[in-house]
Amino acid sequence: MKRFSVWVVVIWTAISATTAIAAEDSRTQGPVVPAALESGLRLNINPDTEIFKRTVTIDGVIEDGEWDVFYTFSSGDWQATTYADWDWKNLYIGAKSNKPLELLCALDANDDGWFHGEENFEFKITRTPDANLSMEVSRYESRNVKTPTPTPVSSAEASLVEFKSGQVGEQHVIELRIPFQLIRNFKPAPGVKIGLQINVKTAPEGTDWVPTSLLGDVAHCTLVAKKFASLKPLILGFDLKDTAVAHGETLVGRFHMTNSGTETLDVRSFVIAGEGKAGAYLSSERIRLEGLPPKKHIAHDTRTVIPTEMPVGSWALGAEVRSAEEKLGAALVSFDVVEPFETELRVPTGEVSANTSDVTIQVAVKNNTRKPARGKVKISLPVGWELAKNADTREFIVNPRGSVAYATFKAKPPIGELGKVPVKAEITIGGQTKTIESHFTVVAQ
Repeated sequence: MKRFSVWVVVIWTAISATTAIAAEDSRTQGPVVPAALESGLRLNINPDTEIFKRTVTIDGVIEDGEWDVFYTFSSGDWQATTYADWDWKNLYIGAKSNKPLELLCALDANDDGWFHGEENFEFKITRTPDANLSMEVSRYESRNVKTPTPTPVSSAEASLVEFKSGQVGEQHVIELRIPFQLIRNFKPAPGVKIGLQINVKTAPEGTDWVPTSLLGDVAHCTLVAKKFASLKPLILGFDLKDTAVAHGETLVGRFHMTNSGTETLDVRSFVIAGEGKAGAYLSSERIRLEGLPPKKHIAHDTRTVIPTEMPVGSWALGAEVRSAEEKLGAALVSFDVVEPFETELRVPTGEVSANTSDVTIQVAVKNNTRKPARGKVKISLPVGWELAKNADTREFIVNPRGSVAYATFKAKPPIGELGKVPVKAEITIGGQTKTIESHFTVVAQ
């Protein structure tokens, strides 16, 4: 399937000068053009400030249909593109260039001003003397400080951030995954605003960051799960019955199209399909029309099954409207692919005294499907452990759409047995069994 999202950006900037102006005004300061570029083409970089919800694989390769463009530019023989996406767990940043590159990302997670609070981060990926890339993660803390300076995060925090680089032909790539758990009290959701800056430069020392080296010059961005672009007077809409759909169930949506003008629009067709990499998993359909009369509204229902081989994560469903000769509009809507059931084995988190009378072990089963489910849990412990009433199996019923059921077991430890205690639970639902394992430790009193 064609990339709708790239064209959404193109048509949006092409048909509306006010959008371009708004993008420039959205920044704290105007973009700074490096001195090295002043003599050539002056860069006019307007990032797409709507960050789309889509899960990205961090592997050092930017595939077609995998990312959404933040901005692109060229200067002389240098061409570069930056990317930004998000899902419920991570913010994804990418960059691609026809020359070796470095990356500098600044994040004002609360979008409340640079050097304000503790949610301002700098992610810097630069080349070492041996030509390898290394990453530095720093936090800017301004409270009670007159001149904020970057402070490296702890090694544990830095280990949460992932980056990969790669090269395919002449294209050099850097990909970055920033987990939201790094940012205290931050909760991602559609409509949440963040301050974001993505800078790149070519590898040789002395070159400047593009578009700016001023860290406070962030773009005011919004996390979104929908995107629309259309030529007036065409108005588009796209709604989903559920924004999270389990494997084997059906993604149900309704695409809306309205001619708000006074003349018939030359609408000849619209296509609904998985957008980007989702096109390999979802069915598609083309609907042909003989024009769209003035004030006419069309609502079209669409259904596509989520195959079991489609990876868990955030994906996009797209719609594209065409006349006989050109594209008139496009729509993107994000949805999540989830496992039908999520399971968790809960065991004591601390050390257990050998003198304890019993240990509580619990299995939680979350139902992500649209129907209630019945199942059973069988638990296995080492020889010598006694389960209450000798019951190693418990049945459960779990309601639909995010409901959770629990199977709880009580186990008495054998006398004198110390050390690591492995626990295994087998959860069976609808003829399919999933095994999860954990352990806890028994110590002398």
